[in-house]
Amino acid sequence: MLHQLFRERMLPGFVVFIAFSLTVFTAVSCEKSEGLGGTGSISGTVKEQYYNDDYSLLIYEKPAVDEEVFIVFGDEKALGNRVRTNMHGQFMFKYLYPGKYEVYFLSGDSASVLDLDVELSWTVELGKGEDLNLGELVKMTPLDFDDGTAMIKGRVKVIDYVDASAWPNLVIEKTYYGTEQEVYLTYGDHAFYDERIRSQFDGTFEFGGLIPGNYLVFLYSDEVTGESDKVALKFEVSVTGLEQLVDLGEIVIEKL
Repeated sequence: MLHQLFRERMLPGFVVFIAFSLTVFTAVSCEKSEGLGGTGSISGTVKEQYYNDDYSLLIYEKPAVDEEVFIVFGDEKALGNRVRTNMHGQFMFKYLYPGKYEVYFLSGDSASVLDLDVELSWTVELGKGEDLNLGELVKMTPLDFDDGTAMIKGRVKVIDYVDASAWPNLVIEKTYYGTEQEVYLTYGDHAFYDERIRSQFDGTFEFGGLIPGNYLVFLYSDEVTGESDKVALKFEVSVTGLEQLVDLGEIVIEKL
C-alpha cells in the first residue's frame, strides 16, 4: 500500500524532471561551433601586385588567379578548409556556422631581408546566416629583373688599330662588328652585375625578359691614351613599359 502511494506521488515530478533534462540536453547538443554546416559565408577578392626585388617599384597588378586561400575555425590551430580564387580573383567559404574565423593567404613581405612569404590574415565574427565580404585584399609578389617582357639591345662595332701606332697618332687597321664581346647588365642599385652575355656574329646583343626599372649596360674598351689598360663604356637605361624595346644603337669599342 505504501509502495503504491510513493509511486503515485513521485512519478509526475520525476517525469517533469526527465522531460526538462532532455530539453536542456537537446538545446545544448544543437549548439554548433564554428565550422561547416551552417548558412553563412565569407568571401573576398584577391588582387596580386608585382614589384621589383626590393619592393621600390610597382610593376603591374592583376586579379590573383588560382590563389590558395585558407580558413581556420574558431580557436583551432589546424586548418579548417581551403579554396582557390577564380579567374577574377574571387573566393568564398560557404555553409559556415556563426562564430569567429580567421582567413589568410601567403604573400611576399617588403620588410623581409630573406625574401620569405608571410601570412596575411583577417579575423572576423560571423553572424547567423551572414554573408560577409572582406572586400579587396592585396597579395604582393616580388619579381626578378628578368621576369618581364621588355628588351635592351645594341650592336658592338670594333675599331682595331695598327700595333705599331700609338696615341695620339693612331692608325686604323680595320673596323668590324665585334663577335663574342662581353656585355654586362646591372638592375637598379645592385652591387654586382646581374647578367653577362656575348655579342653575336654580327655584333648584336640582346637582354630580354626585363621588368621596368633602371638599368646600367656596360662593356670594356682598350684605353688608347695609355693612361690605363681598360675603360668601361656605360649606358644608363630607364625601362618604363612592360614590353618596351630600348635600342642603344652602335657602341664603338677600340682595340690596340
